[in-house]
Amino acid sequence: MSPLKHVVISAAGIGSRLGLNKPKCLVEVAGRSLLDWHLERLQWAETVWLVVGFHEEEVIEHAIAIRSDLIIVRNPDYARTNTLQSIYRVSRHLGERLLVLDADTVVEPQSFGAFLQASERHEQLIGISPYITSDGVRVLLDEEGGHVSGFTREPRSAMEWTGIAVIHPEIVRNEPIYVYQAIEAHLPLPAFELKAFDIDTTADLDMARHVLATQWGQHE
Repeated sequence: MSPLKHVVISAAGIGSRLGLNKPKCLVEVAGRSLLDWHLERLQWAETVWLVVGFHEEEVIEHAIAIRSDLIIVRNPDYARTNTLQSIYRVSRHLGERLLVLDADTVVEPQSFGAFLQASERHEQLIGISPYITSDGVRVLLDEEGGHVSGFTREPRSAMEWTGIAVIHPEIVRNEPIYVYQAIEAHLPLPAFELKAFDIDTTADLDMARHVLATQWGQHE
């Protein structure tokens, strides 16, 4: 198994449902931007690729000030493309597995570290979470609960797709579909539960601020 060297952070989207007119990765939670939190926990990574689009100059300036060796990948078509196509701008150049995550994701550090440790035992790994958001995609698990067998928009599963995964680059396609839809063709894949969720709406943002203020429920 190849060591995990590459991380792709997708930060090109508009995030219109938040209504803040700023990139979601620069939204502050617990006094720091989401991008700050990501780059801090990714210090181990040999190569971090940041895909930018909406307000790209602002995002680039902020990101480079934190980690000067970032590889910036522009997606000038961000308004017409999706996260999968942003990731494709990187994956097409890679010949080994990569960690993908959305810049608008909130992640609890300890469980993220455990996820990375699990990726040393699994060639590919799908991050799932019990935190349910306003418009999240749920995951279906096999009978043992150890593998993702499918995805659904129906609320019949207690686990949600986090947007965090270690995958082979050939899974990523330059098509106008969701990341989970590209992964579906390669299921089942090992699942790992971590505390994480993405922020799409103001309700999600409120939840993020609450869980960080209470240290993920430890001080409630």
